[in-house]
Amino acid sequence: MARKPINRSRRQIGDQTTKGGLIGLMIYGLNAQNVDPMLISLLVPIASSVLAWASTKVGDPNLACLFIPDDKDKPKS
Repeated sequence: MARKPINRSRRQIGDQTTKGGLIGLMIYGLNAQNVDPMLISLLVPIASSVLAWASTKVGDPNLACLFIPDDKDKPKS
């Protein structure tokens, strides 16, 4: 049975949703530990930058997407 490949836009949406979920879990955990809300607000842009940087190392650096492989990682025909 052939599987229909997921297009780039759906993978991009999934990637952004994953990053948003991770940031949400981070905020929830910090809030549950009674961390100062001002500190949490300072950590959110740092966390999003780290996640975007990690995406460029794992996936396509032009899109900062974890789920779309970089073109140079594809096998040559």
